[in-house]
Amino acid sequence: MGTLVKKFPILLPLSAGLLAVSLHAGTLSLDGYLAQVRQGNAALRGGRAEDAALALEAKRPLAAFSPQMAGQVQEQNDEEVPVGASELSPNDTETLSWDTNLNKLFSSGTQVGLDYSGDHSRFAYPSQVAAFASNPVYAGFLPELDTYGQQLSLSVCQPLWRNFMASEVDAAVAKASADSDASRAANLYQAQAVLYQARQAYIELVTVRQVADILDASLARNQKILDWTKAKYNDNLADKVDVLEGEASLSQVALNLAQNREDESKAVVVFNTWRGSPPDAPVEDLEPVEAPEELPAPRGDRRDLEAAEAALRSSDAAVAGVTQSFTPDISVFATVGGAQRNPAETASMGQLQPDTVVGLKFTANLDDTLYQEVLSGARQAQGYGQAEVEDKRLEIAKDWAQLQDSFAGVKERLALARQLETLQKEKADREKERYEDGRTTNFQVLRFQDDYNLSRVQTLQLTAQAKELEAQARYYNGDDQPW
Repeated sequence: MGTLVKKFPILLPLSAGLLAVSLHAGTLSLDGYLAQVRQGNAALRGGRAEDAALALEAKRPLAAFSPQMAGQVQEQNDEEVPVGASELSPNDTETLSWDTNLNKLFSSGTQVGLDYSGDHSRFAYPSQVAAFASNPVYAGFLPELDTYGQQLSLSVCQPLWRNFMASEVDAAVAKASADSDASRAANLYQAQAVLYQARQAYIELVTVRQVADILDASLARNQKILDWTKAKYNDNLADKVDVLEGEASLSQVALNLAQNREDESKAVVVFNTWRGSPPDAPVEDLEPVEAPEELPAPRGDRRDLEAAEAALRSSDAAVAGVTQSFTPDISVFATVGGAQRNPAETASMGQLQPDTVVGLKFTANLDDTLYQEVLSGARQAQGYGQAEVEDKRLEIAKDWAQLQDSFAGVKERLALARQLETLQKEKADREKERYEDGRTTNFQVLRFQDDYNLSRVQTLQLTAQAKELEAQARYYNGDDQPW
């Protein structure tokens, strides 16, 4: 639309404006076009996928509260006899061991773990030792050739300072959620910009086509006037200058029409690009746009402000995370379990020997200088985020004020343009009547008609400007949802 506004005041001394367009079943409305853009625009499809990915990414830190299971099984065959070993030492040890553990972190910060481990060991001795071991009197001095062991324990650890009530994990979750919200808001704002630009493309193409209709009619009218003037000239009832004026006017309209066709071709490419169609795809008939009476009132926060506010929440969470990471860890822990080792594989679990551990753990980072530096960096980022939010609010207030001022100016000029169009039409019609009565010249009729056409173009341009300002207000309000 910007190209049209700039070009036509210069190119259209004969230009035109709004022509009533008859609607039919094949007409594509603005809402229908935006539906096509939502479906076919690659950027919106990518933005939709990115939004879903960002929403799921925020859940990553919640894995800290998920039950965690770990386990391993290993087999070892050791045929090495240590230096200094006695003749009674085994010369081959085969061990199959296993260990599995289940852990769960609760919102209180409590860590609970259940562990089960065991092994099966087999010892091989030199032949002379084996013979020695066969004697019942000495067999007790040697380990069993096969032994089975197992251990079961339940452990509980409760932090009393760092990560108390899972505060460290909560800080990570809050930061991930805020980062996700910021990225999603920015992504949505960009997607809504696509729909805003698609609205502009629709208004642009509609306007260019309406101008083309006016120029086509003007071209046909000027051709008729030229033919009539030439006939008069041939009958010596008109001057040669009248013919030249008619030819010049016809050439000017033809030039303007050619420029308009070029503008329409460019507008069609943009129109099709936004909806994901080939650049040269045919475009349906479009509905003419009407100037809105008022702009939508501001409501809610603009998406870019939401992104800035979410980024500030992320900075707040980062400060909390740094504080937690340098907080001393004081935890109480307890382990209750039992173990057994028997020569028989089928030994009962009930024979476990109890094993209980209770204690207090303390760890602290003593590099206070590093802590203060890291904390200072996080707080500076927090202050930057606060400044960004305040600056964004001022920017939005300025944008809305300028938008309202622009609309008020366009609305006032549009009222004047409509009044002028009515006057120019009446003037042109009366001049035609005077020409038919032989009381004026062909040149004067053409000039008045050109004045009328130019007033129609001005009305058309201002209508399009008002509609574009409404589209911008809708963009600020987030009225067009891309998915």
